Amino acid sequence: MRRVLIGAPLLWVAACGVEGPAARADHRPVVAEALAELDALLAAEEREPPAPPAAVEPEHLSGLVRMLAYSSGRARELPLEEVRLMGAGATPLLAAIAAEAGRADEERAAACELLAVVGGDAALEQLLTLFERASEGWLRANAAYALERAGSDWVIPRVIARLKYEKHPEAIVWAASCLSSLGNHAGLEALWGVRNTAGAADPALLAAVDERLGALAAVVGVDQPDEHLRLWASGDPTGRLGAPVPSARLRRAAWERISQLSGEHFQLRGVDDARFVLARLGIWIVDPLCRALGDSDRYVRVHAAQCLERMGARAVSAGPALVRALGDPDLATEAAAALGSVAYPEAEPALRALLAPRIGHERRVAAARSLGRLGLADSTVALEALIAPPEPLDLRQAAATALVALGAGDRIATTLLALLEDEAADRALAEASVETWLASRPDAAARTLLERWRALAPPPGIIPRVEQVAERQAARSRLLAEALDGLLGG
Repeated sequence: MRRVLIGAPLLWVAACGVEGPAARADHRPVVAEALAELDALLAAEEREPPAPPAAVEPEHLSGLVRMLAYSSGRARELPLEEVRLMGAGATPLLAAIAAEAGRADEERAAACELLAVVGGDAALEQLLTLFERASEGWLRANAAYALERAGSDWVIPRVIARLKYEKHPEAIVWAASCLSSLGNHAGLEALWGVRNTAGAADPALLAAVDERLGALAAVVGVDQPDEHLRLWASGDPTGRLGAPVPSARLRRAAWERISQLSGEHFQLRGVDDARFVLARLGIWIVDPLCRALGDSDRYVRVHAAQCLERMGARAVSAGPALVRALGDPDLATEAAAALGSVAYPEAEPALRALLAPRIGHERRVAAARSLGRLGLADSTVALEALIAPPEPLDLRQAAATALVALGAGDRIATTLLALLEDEAADRALAEASVETWLASRPDAAARTLLERWRALAPPPGIIPRVEQVAERQAARSRLLAEALDGLLGG
């Protein structure tokens, strides 16, 4: 979590064109109110309690599991239909069979399939537990496959949460498939990760991943699997992926994750897991996160803004709420950072106002970075005023990086060289800025220099030692210094 600087709210709020205390959000227990509303809604939706499940004969059910495990074609229909008729009474026994390490793998997989057939909260909870906790990757994969067949959207947050830690390729494949089948495409990134790493060395795995990627793209009517991922990451502005309406149970599960952003029982891993999940839910989560920006718990507000930042372009509709959040002194730095990430161009005047010297330092740095991400030429003059002392080094570097993104690299090339040579600067960021600038130039001299620049990088997959990094940065500094006059026409 970023360190939050609290100070001089009236000065910098006025600089944003918003009047002082009246612009402050009317903070209230937003999360508690939302949870109470959804609990009431879910209670109202409940019908009379179902009849107690009928007793199930263990040996008979075990026989049905074996029949399904070793049958094919129409012979599978009998155990599937009979277990469906058994209903919830079969759930505990099926869960025990799936978890039994001494059982044949085929039978344990069949038990997962039958849990999906039974359906209902208890069966899905057992499948989720297997997906989250089973020691065998193949079993987690089967549980994810069964969750896909069950088709209940309230499992989405827990499937996403497991994806953060999942390493087994097959489990990742079916978790991503499960999510996509429920209208959430956050698993595609992990699926492409499997393709580009483990799949490269395993032809069978590569074929399986490609089959899934193609099938998932076809379901949503997209010709190319990589276009499927781009649509999701961009927020799907054309609406090709559709926008499933979340159930009340899914919305309740999301608000429960938002409650975990609180500072009341602060736990770094719990907060980070909640941010991971929330940033990967559908676009519908933007509205709850915007509401959370007004919660009375400042940790909820700050972390909600960070979730919106991590959503990137998918959260562009949060722009107006984030601009208003610039009026909250506890939240302004995170809101400024998020506005650049979500690419909300209307925020440019408010962000530019945050560059003023009287504004808190971290807010100025966040605003400079976000202005570069917005890519609007109107910001250039204000940013150029920040690239020289006595401005703090990290602000100068943020402004220089932003100016490169705005296409003004030629005008600040000497600043980029100075940052590359400054041991107190973020020299890796300076290297990246120089490379971006060189790549943006169409002339042959820049292309030649860029080739020599990139030739100094370590081979792919090699992590250089500290002294090797220093040697590379020094060599690149010399290379740029020798070529700079020629590049600038001097």
